[in-house]
Order: sequence, then C-alpha cells, then structure tokens
Amino acid sequence: MGRATRAAGRARTPAARVEQLLQGALADSRAGRLDAAEATLRRVLAEHPGEHRAAELLAVACAERGDTDEAVAILEAAAEHVGPPAPPTVPFHNNLANALRRAGRRTDAEELLRRLVAIAPQEWQPWHNLGQVLRDQGRVDEALAALRRATALEPAYGPNHAVLGELLHKLGRYNSAQAALRRCIDLGWDADANVWTLLGNTHRQLGRLDEAIDHLRRVVTMSGGGAYARSNLGIALAQAGRLEESLAEFALALDERPDDVAVLSNAAYAHLTAGRLDTGWALWEHGIDGGPRGRERMPQGVRRWTPDDPGTRVLVYREQGVGDEIMFASVYGDLIDAAPDVIVECDRRLTGLFTRSFPRATVRPFSFDPARGGETVVPPDFDRIVPAGSLPRHFRPDLRSFPDRRGYLVPDPERVARWRGLLADRGRPLVGISWRSIVKTAERRLEYTHLREWGEILTVGGVTWVNLQYDDCERELREAERRFGVEILRWPWLDLMNDFEEVAALTACLDLVLAPRNAVAMLSGALGVPTTMMGNAWDWSDLGTGRSPWFPTVELAVREHRDDWDGVLAQAARRVAGLVATTGR
Repeated sequence: MGRATRAAGRARTPAARVEQLLQGALADSRAGRLDAAEATLRRVLAEHPGEHRAAELLAVACAERGDTDEAVAILEAAAEHVGPPAPPTVPFHNNLANALRRAGRRTDAEELLRRLVAIAPQEWQPWHNLGQVLRDQGRVDEALAALRRATALEPAYGPNHAVLGELLHKLGRYNSAQAALRRCIDLGWDADANVWTLLGNTHRQLGRLDEAIDHLRRVVTMSGGGAYARSNLGIALAQAGRLEESLAEFALALDERPDDVAVLSNAAYAHLTAGRLDTGWALWEHGIDGGPRGRERMPQGVRRWTPDDPGTRVLVYREQGVGDEIMFASVYGDLIDAAPDVIVECDRRLTGLFTRSFPRATVRPFSFDPARGGETVVPPDFDRIVPAGSLPRHFRPDLRSFPDRRGYLVPDPERVARWRGLLADRGRPLVGISWRSIVKTAERRLEYTHLREWGEILTVGGVTWVNLQYDDCERELREAERRFGVEILRWPWLDLMNDFEEVAALTACLDLVLAPRNAVAMLSGALGVPTTMMGNAWDWSDLGTGRSPWFPTVELAVREHRDDWDGVLAQAARRVAGLVATTGR
C-alpha cells in the first residue's frame, strides 16, 4: 500500500469508528437498552465534542427520561462546534429549539425558531415547532398560522395535521378540526391515542355522540383502560343518555385515580345526570375541594362550613356563571336558616335583587380579586366559607328535599308596577323570548336554536312578544318581525345584560318565558314565572327527572342528540297556543 493510500485509510478510520458507535447506540436504543445507548453516545462526545449527531441522539434520550435541562445543555455545548443558525445547520438548531421548548424556555425557543424560519422559510420542521411553542404560550391564532405553513410545505406528515387539528379544536372550529385529525389518521398515524381522543372529543362537541363514543372506546382499548380515557368515554355516554355504561366507566376511572380533580368532577356530573344525588354531590364536593374552585378562597385560619358549625359567621360565594349562581341561590334560604349570620357574595348585578330576596343576610358584591392579591376584605369578616355549589350536598340530598314553591327571588315592587303600566295596553298573553347564551362555545351552541327557526312559535296569533335576549340581536329581531309579520317589543334604554333589577321586574310581569338553559330561563324560574326551557336531554341539572327540580314553574322541552329542533319548537308553540286559548285578549 502506498503512502497516500495508508494516510487516507488512517484519515477515514476515526469517522468510520464514530459511525460504528452511533449505529450501535441506535441499535441499543431500539432494543430498549437505553443505558448502554447513552453510555456509547457520551463516549462519542467525549472523544468528538463536535459530533452533533451524537449530541442530538443523547439529548433525545435525556428528554425521554424527563431530564430536559440536560438535553438543552448537551445541545448548547454542541452548538459551539456546529456554528450559528445557517442553512446547513437548520436541522440541528431546530432540534435545539424543540429541546428549549420542552424545558420550558419558550421565549428562547421562539426566538431561535423565528430565526430559522427566516433563514429557511421552505423547511417545514421549524414551522411545525414554532406552532407548538406558540401553542404552549396560549397564542393559538399565531400557532395556527405556523402549522398551516408547515402543513402546506409537508402535507404527507401526519403530525402536522394532528397539531393543526388540536389548534382548530382549541379555537372551537370543530368541523375543520375533525377533518385535520382524520387526515392525520388516513396518512397512517392511526396508533396515536391522543389523536383519537381529540377526534372523539371533537365529535362530542359537534353533537355526533355515536361517532364520539366509538372513537373514545377505541382509546380505552389503546390505553389499556386508562382513567382519562374512561373519563372521556364516560362523559360522551352520559350525554347520550347511556347512563349505566357511563357510571361503569367512571367507577373504573376512579379506581385508578381516586383523587384526580378532572375525573372526580366528570364523574359527579354523570351521577347527577343519572339522579344519584348522594354520590353525585359527594363527588362534586371532592372536585371542588381539590380544584381551583375550592383552593382560591380559603383564607388562613378559615375553614369550609358544614352544618356542624353552629354560631359562626358564614360567607357563601358565587363560583360559576350568573345562571348557575341564580340556580344555586335557591339554597341560600336553607343556609340562612341553619347559620345565625350569613354573608352572600354575588355578581354585582344581582346585589339589589338578592338583598331584597334574602333580607336576613348581608349581601355584597364578590370581594375576591386575584389581581389585587385575593381577599379584599382584610382581615376576613367571616369564620367559615362555602362555595354556592357545595350547599346542595347539605340541603338537597335527594329529590324530596327540593321545595315545591313558585319562586324565591323578589323583584322590586315599584319597578314591577311601572312595567305593568307600560304593558297595560299591549294585551295578553305577554311572552318573553330568548334563544341563546352569550357563552358561544361549540358545545354550548348545540343547546341553542336560531330565531329564524321560530316560525311555528312566532306565528301563533294573539300574543304580545317581548324580547329578553341580552346580546346584540337587533338585526335578528328585525328579520324575524319581517319574516313572520309580528312585533317584538324592546326598549332601547333597557340594558338586558346588566340591569337585573329592571329585567327581573319586566320578567315578573310576563305570562310565559321561552328560553334555552341560560340566565333568562334561570331568572324567570327563580321569579316563579311559567317558563319553557329548551335544550338537549340529559343535562346534569335535571337530576335525572326529566324536569327542573330547582324551578317548579319551568317546563322542559328537550331533544335527544340525534334529533333536530323541530319537536322542541313545536312543544313550545303548543305551550304558547294553549296560553292564548286560556288567557285570550
């Protein structure tokens, strides 16, 4: 062998040795011999600090065992040998950015990824990772734009569609989300339980419960019966009215995760939906105790109230939306009877109405403000505290404990008299209408009709229609008046969103209210006004009864998940027609 040939062979030997070691590490890793693989990679880096392939493989190994900080340190050390971001080094720096993201250094990761997409705008991997880091920061719209770019550049990579579907799901764009997730599966990524979970939950949000149940049952099998998979399946089964199956899934989920707040809360809803109040309220309470609803308002030295605490000053506070707040206020009278001194903290808009309705309590606006450090009444002027949602466990343990009364909220009599005067020449019956909530998530939209669909109702003759819809709906009202040849009363000066005193007084003058499961229906029922509440069957608040135990004057008009709204709207129209027949003009 000549001198040149021997020199070339010696020159090739180190590179060949590195390649041999890397292949051995890969083989060990695939065979599950992770310690051996890691030892080999560390040996390579000790001998060849600039060997970026070894650094990247070792960083992956560190990240998989949860040591993301070491993964970043390994790649940052290798970066000194690789060099700054440039077209040839984009893949390495993309992996470094991904490690930074997983280590929680999102700002650093975003800064690096933005440099990479500027250097190599046609490379899809940095766009993919940029979308993920923006998603992690809650910047979903920006993340969506990045994932759309990644998907356009590499449409055959299933995870691009998976993350795109996740982002669309977060934005409530469920039809587009299910298309993206289905595309991921069709491309061959059908073994990822997370993708099937997202697809199942997306179908559930769209009201396609049969498909949701099929997909979520698949996830239970794929996950080996994991608690979260069973919890997701249990929710869908409960919403479909398959309650025994739902409760069975939650029993298994709770066996695995008896203290998990999400599983506890979901199981509570299922038990309440099935009418099993004793277990349902107990699970509900555990969910509150372990979750933010219970932790956020527990000043030092103040304990949760129970009926075994006589002689204490109790603060009861709202901890959900105004509709649920009105519903749970049906139990405030019981608390006031059980405790000598009660403070009721409520939505500021309800203070006047609650002060009048609960005269033995101190009523004030909600005083807890996280932006100002929490409690704003310092030191606390109460000995015990209880969320409104905890009261039914003590005072509504079974259906017999729900009082048969017309209403429990008291409108301002002077305002009522003024409204009666304003409406005196309008003729009876007076029927108030509302058709949606301001909470317009896709799941909640499944609970709502559109006013343009109300033809069978609004064409019932001999009715004075009164608008109670509290968001911007003037265009819809005018269209309905034109289409159906009716007048719908409204007053420009009346703030239906915020002036609950006037709204309560107006509602008290009506003969009937038609509304979905929103604050309008809750307020009407709490005032004792006859109400038809329209929505989907199997809502937890019906407590398995097919009626509303909280509001005896409320009649339910519900549909099963496979049905359209025709039957519900027809039932409401019959209620109006019957009222016309008995009231007349």
